[in-house]
Amino acid sequence: MRRIPDALRAHLQQPVTTTCRLLKITLADGRQFGMTTLDRAVTYQGVEYSAINGINTSIIATDTGLSVDNAEATALLSSDIEGITVEMALAGDLDDAQWEMMLINWADISMGHMVIDAGDIGEVRIVDDMVYIPELLSFAMRLQQSIGHVWSRRCRAIFGTPANSQTGCGVDAESMWQAGEVTGIGDEPQRVFADSGLSMDPEPVPGRLRWLTGPNTSNRLYQVEAYSAVSGTIALLEPVPFPVAVGHTFEIRRDCNKSPSNCIGYSNLLNYKGEPFIPVGDGLETMTPSAQVFGGLSGSAIVD
Repeated sequence: MRRIPDALRAHLQQPVTTTCRLLKITLADGRQFGMTTLDRAVTYQGVEYSAINGINTSIIATDTGLSVDNAEATALLSSDIEGITVEMALAGDLDDAQWEMMLINWADISMGHMVIDAGDIGEVRIVDDMVYIPELLSFAMRLQQSIGHVWSRRCRAIFGTPANSQTGCGVDAESMWQAGEVTGIGDEPQRVFADSGLSMDPEPVPGRLRWLTGPNTSNRLYQVEAYSAVSGTIALLEPVPFPVAVGHTFEIRRDCNKSPSNCIGYSNLLNYKGEPFIPVGDGLETMTPSAQVFGGLSGSAIVD
């Protein structure tokens, strides 16, 4: 049941209405952006909802069975439009963003609004230099997700998080960050670069890297694929959105490969969130033991 203000309810019961929909996107850092289905901009509760940025609300779907609610939105952007830009989307600013869809009477916004739905932003893509958000996932989808964990020989913990949770690690990862500055670029300027003054022991493989300056600046953590202690060369597993240039600064640290030996290296085996000693009957099942196998080891060994 949706809560509808009395004045807006009375307006909706009229044969002719002056309503429109508002889509508010709230980024993880608190910034808010809006789009509207109206043919002109609307300012509501301190947020300006742009009419230039397109929004398609024709396939919003929901029912009482808690099926996955969904919607679709497409933002049309140009350099002179304030809002979410292609550069922001590529840099990951829309990661962990949330959305809210409202219905208002644009002719009299004092009537208040009705919340149509709200949730998390799903996949974000760039299509023809436009930000394309193909799915707006409703919070109702969370009610369909399984709660709990299955057995796993690898650790399920999120490295660097406090230990007192189901996915808690207990290792102080923040103290491991080491500052760096790009002094050279490789043949792949979006993936390979070097800091000739960087010296790390042990090497940060597996490792994580985040950018502090330059167009790639964001909270995204990129996985380090290779590191050369001789030249300070760093290769990322996946390319960054924009080319790296000399002078860009970053932070880099070690990570965890989720194995018991790695956890022992951090003196943290007590917080290991896995079951590495469960016997399995097939070497191919070393990640998730088979529920049909009983007894001891049958030709398989614990894979570290």
